[in-house]
Amino acid sequence: MSAPGTRQSRGRARRAAVLEAARRLFASQGFKGSSLAAIAQEAGITDAGLLYHFPTKNDLLLAVVAEGDREQDEALEKVRDVQGLPLLERMAEFGADLEADPILTALDVTLSAENLSGGSEINAYFVGRYDRFRAMLAQAFEEARRAGDLVGDFDPAVEAANMTAVLDGLRLQWLLSDGAVSMAGGMRAYVGGVIARLSPKA
Repeated sequence: MSAPGTRQSRGRARRAAVLEAARRLFASQGFKGSSLAAIAQEAGITDAGLLYHFPTKNDLLLAVVAEGDREQDEALEKVRDVQGLPLLERMAEFGADLEADPILTALDVTLSAENLSGGSEINAYFVGRYDRFRAMLAQAFEEARRAGDLVGDFDPAVEAANMTAVLDGLRLQWLLSDGAVSMAGGMRAYVGGVIARLSPKA
């Protein structure tokens, strides 16, 4: 008979295996195109074993999204105490950060595309995350202007939305081109261009 600690450890390992399998399949086939049976097979456990940890497919989806959100929070933690122009300069490397985790990047694009209509928890999650991301960038533009690092008649909210849109477009092109379009290079060029356009002229 297994000790309680051993059983708990195995349970955590099985749960992690299910989450990783679901993440791969949701990213490649979408939520609607991935069955619980296929996820269980990918994870190497029985259907009953999967349902023990995640009673419904929606429960599994929410857990996958929560895990992805935790990882993205860790990435944003690098810039949590950075403000103004330094934060915008750090955004130049955000494309490289996303290239480092292709499954999470594909998962984000796939799930957001599947949940454009309102009413679902996942839709509300993506709406909220985009709102927070744009607000963070808009604040950075405003802080950079107050510090005199950026000048001119520009709207921080518009600049933030544009930067977010460019990042989204590069993510999609990077995925569709199988990496031929450089997300890292594209973001560096775009952010550098924005800063050059709005910087004080000598």
